[in-house]
Amino acid sequence: MICSDITLPEAVSKNFEAIAQGKTIEQLEQQVLENHNCAYQALDSDEWLNFTLMLQQVWQQNDHAIVRGKPDQEGNTAVLLGLALNSRFKPYRGNKVLKHFRMSPWTTELSQTLKEGHFHTDLCTAQTPPKVTLIQCRVADPSPGKGILRVARLEAILIELKRIGADATLDFLLKEECELVDERAHGSYQGVMANHDTIRYHPETLRAAYRRKGMPLHELERHLATIHEVALMTSTPIDLQSGDALLVSNTRALHYRSACSVRYLEFPRKFEAREIYVLHLLDSPAWPI
Repeated sequence: MICSDITLPEAVSKNFEAIAQGKTIEQLEQQVLENHNCAYQALDSDEWLNFTLMLQQVWQQNDHAIVRGKPDQEGNTAVLLGLALNSRFKPYRGNKVLKHFRMSPWTTELSQTLKEGHFHTDLCTAQTPPKVTLIQCRVADPSPGKGILRVARLEAILIELKRIGADATLDFLLKEECELVDERAHGSYQGVMANHDTIRYHPETLRAAYRRKGMPLHELERHLATIHEVALMTSTPIDLQSGDALLVSNTRALHYRSACSVRYLEFPRKFEAREIYVLHLLDSPAWPI
């Protein structure tokens, strides 16, 4: 397996800056929503072509890629990186593409809590979940070793479950009909969670479904613990600094974030914390031949 890290070429970074110059992030979002194939002249370069070819190679081997880039306070780089996958952007709230999350000690929201997250796929109760998740670090966690990401490929998880003889958990993923419930969005999905090519999975949506039906959680928790352990075994830490981005398949891999921290400047409301941009792409990457 080849290395997942790619450094955003300086020429491409400067071209991103040229495209964003004179535009608000809202205008940029609107443009890519109207046409994800928008041919910016600044991207018509050998450097951009070489970058997309490298990204294609890394993605096809790893189902994810890490792009090391420059700090970007507005999120322009995240949006423009999405163009490299030649996929439709998922809109939200009408004409928005980018979501901005700041970690907080005062929330239980899964996207912003300081607590350790789960290996999961995003929007797993949607009728058709997005195919790609892009996460760009805006501000790194104030404590080294905190807010670390991981990506566990579905193929590796299934191979390891088979190797350790976790047949019941394999059946749980590949054969059993389960219900996933998003209590916040009032959405649900019922069916088999995975096959050998795709997966939709989030521990909290499974727990919510069990609670709704009044079912005991002990057997479910055993499966979740096994999947978590195997996902840890088959993944490596990913430390994103400001400007770096993770592009990950939302159907062929699970992604995860470790616990975060804050640095109080003035207790309780003024603090430094990890901040990220997140966007989703509706289609699998459509690479040029």
